Amino acid sequence: EDDKVIQPLKPVMRIAGERDIEQEAANKEKEKEAFKICKEKILKHGLEMKLIDAEYTFDNNKVLFYFTADGRIDFRELVKDLASVFKTRIELRQIGVRDETKIRGGIGICGRPLCCHSYLSDFVPVSIKMAKEQNLSLNPTKISGVCGRLMCCLEK
Repeated sequence: EDDKVIQPLKPVMRIAGERDIEQEAANKEKEKEAFKICKEKILKHGLEMKLIDAEYTFDNNKVLFYFTADGRIDFRELVKDLASVFKTRIELRQIGVRDETKIRGGIGICGRPLCCHSYLSDFVPVSIKMAKEQNLSLNPTKISGVCGRLMCCLEK
């Protein structure tokens, strides 16, 4: 059972108290509002990026926004705009399509929750050779996951 625990673990500061749980719930509500505001600002600045998630750090000293984009995006003006709204540090992180699927979750072609969302911690390289070795169809639409890449479960 211990071998299933993903290492390294982050240190435990203390057992979450009632105030900590309330703070986390308040942060979740603030994240919804931050997501909405950031989405509006992205449209206002005309940036070619897709906002995926917003996250407040527990102490509220930073707001992280996760996004996908085809290329590099100059979002310096967006960061300034967001910093003036939230009055805190802003961090924008560009993530890949596999990371997007991991955050959002969903149901795979097999009818089960997505592996990357439910239990995979790292993305291992997956090749068409793996599908060939398992005598699976080499039709890309049948062996591609929700993210559009080869399914992570081909690795097994």
